[in-house]
Amino acid sequence: MPEVGWHHGRHRNVPGVSRRPSAAGSALAALLCPGKRTRRLGASLLWAALAWQVGAQITVEIELDQQQFLPGEPLPIAVRITNLSGQTLRLGEDNEWLNVSVEGQDNRVVRRLGELPVYGPFTLESSQRATRRLDLAPYFELTRQGRYRMQATVRIAAWDREFLSPPVGFDIITGARLWEREFGVPGSDPGAPPVLRKYILQEANYLKRNLRLYLRITDPAETQIIRVVPLGAVVSFGLPQPQLDSENNLHLLFQNGRTTCLYYVIRPDGEIVVRQTYEIAGSRPRLSFDSSGRVTVVGGLRRYSPTDIPPSLSGSPLEAPTGSTNAVPGS
Repeated sequence: MPEVGWHHGRHRNVPGVSRRPSAAGSALAALLCPGKRTRRLGASLLWAALAWQVGAQITVEIELDQQQFLPGEPLPIAVRITNLSGQTLRLGEDNEWLNVSVEGQDNRVVRRLGELPVYGPFTLESSQRATRRLDLAPYFELTRQGRYRMQATVRIAAWDREFLSPPVGFDIITGARLWEREFGVPGSDPGAPPVLRKYILQEANYLKRNLRLYLRITDPAETQIIRVVPLGAVVSFGLPQPQLDSENNLHLLFQNGRTTCLYYVIRPDGEIVVRQTYEIAGSRPRLSFDSSGRVTVVGGLRRYSPTDIPPSLSGSPLEAPTGSTNAVPGS
């Protein structure tokens, strides 16, 4: 489910909104002086001034935490709406008050895969700002590599007006393929043949500075993306160590820092069930099999972290591996 939430805060400064009188505002003042303008010209200037003032008092912005994404990777955005109109607004009362459009190269409109979940009534008082968080990935066909841009539109039904955000650009990129493996999962009916899927490890050069590792889970032909799992930073030297267990869960160990490694266990549906950190101390951590054929981590020292999955219960920051880190919850 996409992350959706509202956050309100007092507005301080809004880029692009000037507190000095505008040309339209000066014209409006001149209109009030008899004999300065004709009635027709005065009416035109009045409407222009009102339109400028309303437009400047409602601002819409899109914020992205990053600008590059793999096909199928979550694409979270934050739409921020600032109300300086001097009026209290009622928003979110239908599915048409907020829209996001996406265009590709040559102004090609990106096909929608579903309607954005934007319904949810709320009140936005003057001098406050609200934030709507959405994940665009499930709702747009973003499979082609290239440059894209998005734009948000907020409709104020009571005014019969729409307000647009400045366009925001982002890229869909393809990463370098490091490893892949086809595997099967049980079919939905007893006795049915297994459903085939594929694990693909990819390395993406984010902003040409930071290497990041991703796991893609697809059908064998790679026409259907089941899940894209961001795994975090990875060093440019050394290859990740992937290994499947008897239930086709993926065990993955890779170096993410100068002296640290990350260990994951990921189910065939993309759920992360184990995430742990190891220090390269005395020896380098590596994957192995115990006498029962279970995948284990041997070597190095376990370092407990707030990001552990499941949450760590140990009070000791470092601990030698016990060889039982492959236990998958719920299996």
